[in-house]
Amino acid sequence: MPAPGDSGAPVQELQRQLAAAGFNPGPADGVYGPRTRRAVIQLQQFCWLAVDGIAGPNTLKALALLLPHRPVPGHRLSPHFKEQEFACRCCGVVRVNLYLVEMLEQLRERLGGRPVTVTSGCRCEAHNRAVGGVQQSQHLPGNAADIVVGGIAPREVAAAASELGFPGVGQYSGFTHVDVRPGNPARWTITSP
Repeated sequence: MPAPGDSGAPVQELQRQLAAAGFNPGPADGVYGPRTRRAVIQLQQFCWLAVDGIAGPNTLKALALLLPHRPVPGHRLSPHFKEQEFACRCCGVVRVNLYLVEMLEQLRERLGGRPVTVTSGCRCEAHNRAVGGVQQSQHLPGNAADIVVGGIAPREVAAAASELGFPGVGQYSGFTHVDVRPGNPARWTITSP
């Protein structure tokens, strides 16, 4: 478990992974200094983890899931969601923010335990373009899911997601978009003619 003041190969690998996930720890020099600590804090804030600047087990798990990888068949991220449900429909690669999974579990509970089906999770850039996704889509870094809930209209799912505090909620005619974007919340409705 790398921590501030540590040095060596484990810290260097942590720095490489942080950089690959989009958090800038500075050069991969193997020294857990202020820049590496700041990158770990940014990761913890991004994933809504306890912020302490230490790369403990939960932080390392969250970081691993933010790196593009192939899902392990049958691997559960939570009681009701498997990693493969969030994989890109184009290339099969997955990135997923554990906070998104946690919020989806809360949404499932709020909706009376009804199954939540992920119709689109992580997207590679090619797939995002192919489906008409916006350039800075929250699907790209693994922060978003398009979902359907059997027997519940998208407007009701969107309302429940908003009440729960999902930062991003989009209501469409056949599904609901939810995301855990950093920064300002966003709400929108798009209905097909």
